[in-house]
Amino acid sequence: MEILFFILFFILFICLIVGLVRPRLVLGFFKGDKTRKNVILIFGISAALFFFLCGSVTTPPSWLEKTSKQETSPIDNEETTEETKIEKESIDKAKEEKPEVYTASIGGIAKTDLLQLTFWGDGAISMNVPVGWNVYTGGECATKSILARDALSELKQVFYFSEAGPVYSNQESKQRDQNYIAMGGVKLPWFESPIVDPLTAENFLVNFEALAQVPFFQQVFPQVPIMTNIKIINSEKITNRSVYITDAKLIRAEFQQNGKSGEGYFYIITADIAMGQGYSLGYGMMFIGITAPKGLLDLITPSLKESLESYTISQEYITACINAGNKAVAGILEAGDILNESSDTIMNVWENKLESEQRMSEKYSDAILGKSRLYNSNTDEVYEITPEFYDFYQVHSDEFEMSDLEHLPDNKWGHAPLNGAEHIK
Repeated sequence: MEILFFILFFILFICLIVGLVRPRLVLGFFKGDKTRKNVILIFGISAALFFFLCGSVTTPPSWLEKTSKQETSPIDNEETTEETKIEKESIDKAKEEKPEVYTASIGGIAKTDLLQLTFWGDGAISMNVPVGWNVYTGGECATKSILARDALSELKQVFYFSEAGPVYSNQESKQRDQNYIAMGGVKLPWFESPIVDPLTAENFLVNFEALAQVPFFQQVFPQVPIMTNIKIINSEKITNRSVYITDAKLIRAEFQQNGKSGEGYFYIITADIAMGQGYSLGYGMMFIGITAPKGLLDLITPSLKESLESYTISQEYITACINAGNKAVAGILEAGDILNESSDTIMNVWENKLESEQRMSEKYSDAILGKSRLYNSNTDEVYEITPEFYDFYQVHSDEFEMSDLEHLPDNKWGHAPLNGAEHIK
């Protein structure tokens, strides 16, 4: 309806304007005088009437309706105001209360919250293993090996494989065996072993998956971990090894096992045994591993280090191996010493890694917060300062009693810093 009234108002308004200029054009059908006075009386009053009617039937805007609907009584307004006040006070109180922050290093937790170990032995060898873990063994004398694994999490495991192999050290050696079998020769047990060339510790670790799935290895040790997609994180050379050793390293690596992501420390010693005329086979003379699900390795390393160190071989077993004429018995005689040595090496690398990560974290935090640190070599104290003060101190150090402060060395980032403004004189 308001649209009709508006159209009529618009037409009458146009007639009013035109009539004021040419009265005869709009009053042609009206009797009487064709004057401007009559134009105003007829069209002006009519336009005003329809303008009023148009305004009276127009629907109020939505914002006005919304405002009307939200109007409440004075009592309701008072209740809302009181609730708002209480809510605001609660928010202000929460902002004032600062939550307590508890900090602890991974290394500290791992060293104090050790896994509970229990004794395990089979008469030949023994080792303390975490409670609830399964233990598997395989091989004899110099090849005697052991694997301890969490029954509920297969990536938590510690193992020692002695003389893991053989593998082929070069393509020519494998080709020679292929030709021998093709001519009717006996199929050698290691015929399907991988080629590891060069015979480095890293290559042995990457190819261990293929070696572990060879039938002769599965027959001796079916529970051997099948680790795929090996990604070397870092490696450290092991020095002071025997002359027959080809390579010896402690490796930290990530891997996949049965579709699960894990990481571990691997102590690997390889040896290339030449048979003559270019034919040679390689062995992992010592393959020791500590593994865990990715992200948990640093938490269980100290516990599994304790487990490795407890590995012992009974004297009766050693005597039996000697009496059996086992030529490689020297290897089993030194196995305990090697496991102790490897566990110490693993712990050193573990501690250095955590210290480096802590240092990087502290440096990043200082950069974000706009802070720096100075070191007092006389008192072995660390002071937290602003970068501006550090720049000033470099130029005006002779004006301070502590005139020989230095930039914080990397090996001192573990020190808790003191407030430089209060302690630097």
